[in-house]
Amino acid sequence: MSGTIRYSICPNPECGASSEGSVKVSVKDDTWKCFACNKHGDVIEAASLYLGKSPLETALELSGADANAIRSYTPPKPKPAIERDDSALEEVFSKLVAALPEPSRDGIEYLAGRGISPEITRTACRKGILLTLPSNPKEAKEFLLHHIGQGLMTRAGLWKEGSKAPAAAFRPLVLVSNNRRAAEFRYLRATRSDEVKSLRYGTIAPWGWLGESKQRILITEGCIDLLSAVALGTKRSIMGLPGCENWRPEWFETFRGADVLAAFDDDDAGRTALEKIRPVLEAAVGGPIGTYTLPPGAKDLNEELKLKLGLKM
Repeated sequence: MSGTIRYSICPNPECGASSEGSVKVSVKDDTWKCFACNKHGDVIEAASLYLGKSPLETALELSGADANAIRSYTPPKPKPAIERDDSALEEVFSKLVAALPEPSRDGIEYLAGRGISPEITRTACRKGILLTLPSNPKEAKEFLLHHIGQGLMTRAGLWKEGSKAPAAAFRPLVLVSNNRRAAEFRYLRATRSDEVKSLRYGTIAPWGWLGESKQRILITEGCIDLLSAVALGTKRSIMGLPGCENWRPEWFETFRGADVLAAFDDDDAGRTALEKIRPVLEAAVGGPIGTYTLPPGAKDLNEELKLKLGLKM
């Protein structure tokens, strides 16, 4: 079932039918939810509520199975969970940086569409913070098998046991932290509302870009905003946080006496995060920090860049 169907009657007897014209129950992808009583689940849970029986009794009744045989069944022991090996993850990222010294044409075109010039993209690639896998998932899988190997990717947590391919093969834009201990994998296109924006692997670590001075610093949300700041012409050194609330106080230990400017997204999350990080930054700096003001119509640095260049938002 690909779409959503709405019903007026809830399987929960205590909730029952809704008023005329109201459709309070949503059914999508074999699951349901009632927005009146907040009950939800699959067909077994719906029938369980309606019949007033336990989920097991309901399943047995619906399937016509032998209750004694079902109750005596012992499920197999689950396979032990594979713990992520951070040293393996660091090795994966180092191998990727070595194997991808130049960005792909698709990567250059996608980032150019976001206002980031081919020159900046190539520089970021040489720095090892922006990589592009083959855009075709099959080719990306073969590339990863050849240069990394399934065993190492499994140890690193990038290839799940039993999967035919790593999820990274479908997300060719790779943003690697400067210490090679973390990375985000993204699509080379705009994400849909029902898609996860990025897959993050590794520890929490920032991206960095050295400008003309280490004492004039810009802090951004993420790597794309970092690159957007470079494209906008900043001469500051830049630290890109892996999310507005993902940071460690020790990252700012060298900021004493620096001129620090924070450029967070102009939304509720960004404004809240800025007020949380401000006292930490001011303690590290030893004084007040500046706040970057975005122009009207822009919610982040990349949107400001696209507005400046007249690109589609």
